[in-house]
Amino acid sequence: MLTRRDPARAALDSAARGFSLIEVLVSMFIVSMGILALAGLLQSASRYGKMSELRSTATLLANDIADHIRSNPGGATGNFYNVTNAFPATAAYDSRKTPGDQCTAACDPDELAYVDLAIWSARALATLPSGTPFIQYNAAGGGGTQNGTVDVWLAWQDPNTTADSSTERPTGECPAGLKVDTDKSVRCVYLQVGL
Repeated sequence: MLTRRDPARAALDSAARGFSLIEVLVSMFIVSMGILALAGLLQSASRYGKMSELRSTATLLANDIADHIRSNPGGATGNFYNVTNAFPATAAYDSRKTPGDQCTAACDPDELAYVDLAIWSARALATLPSGTPFIQYNAAGGGGTQNGTVDVWLAWQDPNTTADSSTERPTGECPAGLKVDTDKSVRCVYLQVGL
């Protein structure tokens, strides 16, 4: 016995079949790729946010010592602010002289410079990972009335980079005296102070 198939019911049956397994797997793959991309984006945003925070802290510290140097030009021209240690700093001060936390009575330029450096370098070491100062006085050239300039670098170890990463730090960002050419995870901020 032959049964007659209703065309309206056949159309309804084919529409009710739903999605095939391949279509579901493809859509799951596309969604999971999107989620992975968002996770990578979140990780990069977190990394660059931390780098920005450290750079801002270093810039504020460099500006702070620049203000101290400008207020004590005799200490700068006498090379009392010079700190030329290699990276990383192992102590808060370079131990040329152990200053107290304040000057006695009236400070001469060298005492004031030592106290400024002791307090400032301790803050740099406490707020930046391996925070290392590099400060150097440059005498005025050409016999002008200008007192010269002071170059201030502040270096730190970026915790989000690896030491062998060749794309992290541009060449010349840090001074040669810090001896960080092989360690690309070290970042530097530079500021020149006119006296």
